[in-house]
Amino acid sequence: MTSQVRRFTDYFVPLLMAVGGLIVGRVAFGYAAQQGANLYWQAGLAVLAYTLTVALLGRVGNDDPYEAVADATRALAYVIQAALAGALELLCLAVQLLAFIGGHLAPAPATT
Repeated sequence: MTSQVRRFTDYFVPLLMAVGGLIVGRVAFGYAAQQGANLYWQAGLAVLAYTLTVALLGRVGNDDPYEAVADATRALAYVIQAALAGALELLCLAVQLLAFIGGHLAPAPATT
C-alpha cells in the first residue's frame, strides 16, 4: 500500500498542480487579451500565473516551491509526450492501413 501512495503522490499530485496552474494561466492570458495587451505580455502573464500558482500549491502542501514547479511541469511534459506518442502511433497505423488498401486495389502486375 505504501508504494501505491508514493506513486500517487509522485505522479498524480504534481499533475493536479499543473492542471490548476494551466487553468489560472489561461485565465490570466484571457484577462490580458481583454485589456488589449500584445501577445508577448499575454504569454508572459500566463507563464507567471502558472508558475506562481504551482509554487503556491507546493507551499500549501509543505513542498519546496521550486521542486513543486519542476515536478508539475515534468508531469505535464510526460502527459504531452504520451499523447503525442499515441497520436504518432495512430498516424502510423493509418498509413499502414492506406498502404494495405492501396496494395489490394492496385492492378495486378503484368506477367508475360
